[in-house]
Amino acid sequence: MLTFAAFKRDVARRITRIQSMMAEQGLGALIIIGSGGPGGFGALRYISNAHLWGGAAYGVLGAEDPNPWVEVWSSYQAVWTRNETSTRPERVESPDDIVSRTATLAKEYAAQSKRIGIVGMQKMSLGEYKAFSRLLEGFELIDATASFNAIRQIKTMFEIEALQQNGAILDASLDVFAEHARIGARYWDVCAACEAFVKGKGAFWGRTKLSLDITPFTVPTPKDLCMREDDIINFEIVYESPWGYWLEMTTIFSFIELPDDVQALLDGYLMAVENSSAAAKAGNTLRDISEANDQTLRSLGYPVVGKHTPDCHSTGLDGSDGPSSVAAPGFVLKPNMVLSFHPGTVLEHNRGFLISDNFLVTESGSVRLSPHTADRYAIRLNRG
Repeated sequence: MLTFAAFKRDVARRITRIQSMMAEQGLGALIIIGSGGPGGFGALRYISNAHLWGGAAYGVLGAEDPNPWVEVWSSYQAVWTRNETSTRPERVESPDDIVSRTATLAKEYAAQSKRIGIVGMQKMSLGEYKAFSRLLEGFELIDATASFNAIRQIKTMFEIEALQQNGAILDASLDVFAEHARIGARYWDVCAACEAFVKGKGAFWGRTKLSLDITPFTVPTPKDLCMREDDIINFEIVYESPWGYWLEMTTIFSFIELPDDVQALLDGYLMAVENSSAAAKAGNTLRDISEANDQTLRSLGYPVVGKHTPDCHSTGLDGSDGPSSVAAPGFVLKPNMVLSFHPGTVLEHNRGFLISDNFLVTESGSVRLSPHTADRYAIRLNRG
């Protein structure tokens, strides 16, 4: 049930699992590196619901204290986070020197163990790293990013429901696009209406992108570009949910019936998704998914020349909260991971479609997290 009370209980269970990891590694404290903007604060939000739009922030979690601290550079962002946080509101601070305050809290927690884990160490600037190293002299600093991410990659029942909610929202937004689309309409206006619908459900961050040339490279269009009768529109929406969970979704819009070669190409990519999603089961690797996509298109006679993007990646409170098929092809899938799917196979002359959806990994295969079923991958538009 997606209520704030249920959310706080779920966060408490997450923290318990993280503290078990800390105990195994002898860590007295964790410092979680955060920054405003998509992809920068998912780890911090995972234990605090901190919501940032810019600048630096840090979380501090003690090995036995169930209430993390959140140190934010901006007093305005601190107020926003206090309004939404799952930790004690008074533990959200905006001190004059957030690095010094963060280090002080971590030292207090780790006074006995002398071991402090850093989550997101690779995101630290050189200046941050030098400052923390100086302030934490005498303490052993451990990169705990992989251990932390391994926990948050396995979604709880609350998280799965929140992801399903977003799948339904994004799928419904496609109808908004279709409602506003007409020959001569500005793409910018139609996409804005689609995003307004999603934001009205409680989302904050996101974007819409398009490809109009039968390539998989979706980007925002020029602001004054208008819809034409023969456009074949590969539309993508990437947005967080009301609870902060990121999903991606695409469809093909057109005012006309798709030409035979284009329909065949789309059918090929949809078959690739069907085959690779069947391979997305616990015990298989991300490489198995990638190879299933390539093999499907090759078997249909298409010349595969490479990849334009990862075939899939783990998703959650960040658009990518861990492994991808490019960065970690040998990664072994586990039950209750959630993958953003988008076959990265690209054909000669960059031909292809971006086909994005989101699946829950199970023991027997993957389960779609939206009502975005087969008849939603190609939608005919009224000419208006």
